[in-house]
Amino acid sequence: MIEGIKEGKKPVSWTKFKLSSPLSFANALRRTIMNDIPVLAIEDVNILKNNSIVYDEMLALRLGLIPIVADPEEYWNKKKFKVAFVLKGEGPITMYSKDLQPMDPRIVPAFPDIPIMKMVEGQEVELEAWASIGTAKEHAKWQAGHAFYKETNTGFEFYVESFGNMPAKELVHRAAMILKKKGQEFGDWVKK
Repeated sequence: MIEGIKEGKKPVSWTKFKLSSPLSFANALRRTIMNDIPVLAIEDVNILKNNSIVYDEMLALRLGLIPIVADPEEYWNKKKFKVAFVLKGEGPITMYSKDLQPMDPRIVPAFPDIPIMKMVEGQEVELEAWASIGTAKEHAKWQAGHAFYKETNTGFEFYVESFGNMPAKELVHRAAMILKKKGQEFGDWVKK
């Protein structure tokens, strides 16, 4: 049973609630929130031009760690879903996550002011990037949020914080859906 739900949005989306359950379920919920929720992150980068001081590999890594916001219904249960972005600029300039131009305007970086790189006069970058679906079991860039709990006399006090891909309350909802599906699959397997 969940009760005492509190939510906030500053500086990131978070939710806090009390959970009355066995320790094993509390830990399963925490691990599912942190590892099993599929989200979008930039995975493939085609660098057309980069004469800045930021190495191509470092640039691709930085892009991959920018949280991408999308309606989960757009990509939930679609393993091959991808969305393209373009980044183009000439120095002197500081490129931010808001400078990533998405091909689908509904799918954007979660936070517009994440610095990507700083360029001086004469430096330029031009690239194409594709965000795809994954989970934190594959790589940390696909981690949707963080969750922890502490044990109390009446159960567990949970705290869930989103990394920006979706609201924290949605993380809890999606984790519950995943746990339910895993439970059903296990029950079906036992019946065989």
